[in-house]
Amino acid sequence: MYQVLKQLIFIGFLLPLTVWALPEDSEKTIHIVADASEFNYKTGVDTYEGNVRIDQGTTHLRADRLVTQKNEHHKIVSAIAYGVQRRAKYSTIPKEGDLVLNAEAKVIKYFPVTATIILEDDVRVTQGENSFNGPHIIYNMKDQTVSAPASKNGRATIIIEPKQLKS
Repeated sequence: MYQVLKQLIFIGFLLPLTVWALPEDSEKTIHIVADASEFNYKTGVDTYEGNVRIDQGTTHLRADRLVTQKNEHHKIVSAIAYGVQRRAKYSTIPKEGDLVLNAEAKVIKYFPVTATIILEDDVRVTQGENSFNGPHIIYNMKDQTVSAPASKNGRATIIIEPKQLKS
């Protein structure tokens, strides 16, 4: 399951959107569509509102709202996708021959500087028959650690299909 979670918590999400996707996805054009967007060059905060869709090859993100924060060098330091009316959704094919990886949560946060991805509130991650459901999951890409901290909002459930695990 660690391998599934490692692949699944996924996201070199948004620039580069395809860190856990097929290598050829990084060569594809990024398409961003939203009902409204605002770019603040002074603060480095970019906001996309309403039916946000980001597509790059086989990698897709859907959210009601997306906020990115850039530093003085115009590098993204955080990207936060919000599911207001429904969960934010991310899907990709991690590598050739893999099943589609799907992740959903009310909030999906990505912090490139610390290589940390946080899924919050009503989290569901699936790849084939393998799944994780719970209130909160944290993935540190540098340390390759996945944690599901204790929560007052429920317990984590992990389902592993042995025939889908790869060595």
